[in-house]
Amino acid sequence: MARHGRHHLLVMGLLVALGPAPLVRAHIVPIPPSVCEFEPLGLRVPATGVAGNVQAAGPTDAMRILYDPSASQVQICRMPADQSPGCLPGDPRAFTLGSAAGAVTFPTIFGGRMLSSGDVTITDLPLSVSLGATAVTTRLTLTTGLVSVNGAVAEGTPLQGLGSFTLVGSLDGGTLPAPLAGQSVLVTLSCQPRPVPDKDQFVSPPVMGSIGGQLTSTQARLRATVSVSTSSPPDLSGPLLLAVNLDGQMVASGVFSAGVQGRRLLTGTSDDGDADITIRRASAGRLIVSARLRKVTLPPQSPHTPVLLDVTLDGGSFISRGEQLFKTSGSGRRVSRG
Repeated sequence: MARHGRHHLLVMGLLVALGPAPLVRAHIVPIPPSVCEFEPLGLRVPATGVAGNVQAAGPTDAMRILYDPSASQVQICRMPADQSPGCLPGDPRAFTLGSAAGAVTFPTIFGGRMLSSGDVTITDLPLSVSLGATAVTTRLTLTTGLVSVNGAVAEGTPLQGLGSFTLVGSLDGGTLPAPLAGQSVLVTLSCQPRPVPDKDQFVSPPVMGSIGGQLTSTQARLRATVSVSTSSPPDLSGPLLLAVNLDGQMVASGVFSAGVQGRRLLTGTSDDGDADITIRRASAGRLIVSARLRKVTLPPQSPHTPVLLDVTLDGGSFISRGEQLFKTSGSGRRVSRG
């Protein structure tokens, strides 16, 4: 047998022994639907601090969540009381907010995006708001990431373990009837899905790590590395929101409505001028993010103790999160790492 023929048979024998080559994309396993109630549902006007009371969800307010991990999408609708297939129109949820009394109604069916981090974003949701005899449909984005309400940043909570995820959104006061006209409203709602979905099948977000820097009562200087997918890099051309938390309490934030500009080195300044952000493309799969924030609310710290610092960067089309243990100084007036 010729040498080329022997080589061909050897290669074929190895392929048979090893079996078929694994697919690059993991096999998608169907995820059973989940059920939850939007409870609690909250309304608040950050500009005045007025918080509302919303009618509690009842047994007929159960929402069904369908999952499409291949597209990283979810679909949500009100489930019939007998749990049969199909969707029912949402029932109004009555509320009072200061001197206003009305109701909010969710659409019959709506969809959103889910990430393996447990983050969920529902874009352009048509929410019906009635006040007295006036009813309007206003659109908002609900997210477990960050939202800006009149320059203030609020943060949701991704789905972790057996817990709930919390969505936040901003109702534009310019779209609301009197007496809420002109008052932007923060919307928060929680959902505890059962059964819990297999998040690992959804697309992975940019991962933030190697966080270093320091915080004082006057400013925060932070630097982090963000690992991104080279096949679907994050879109940095739109608005950005940044939040910094210590032990779960937000201590600094920035709203960058103009986003960042540049080519390899992108820079941006917050709307209030009190924060700067720089994003450097270190490589195709790595970004270096540096931020300086000059408005910091640093709570009292015990000297020489570890504190957990976590950072969230939200670009609308992506949410990147990271956490790192920092340490307080001997005076307790500085928190730093690296």
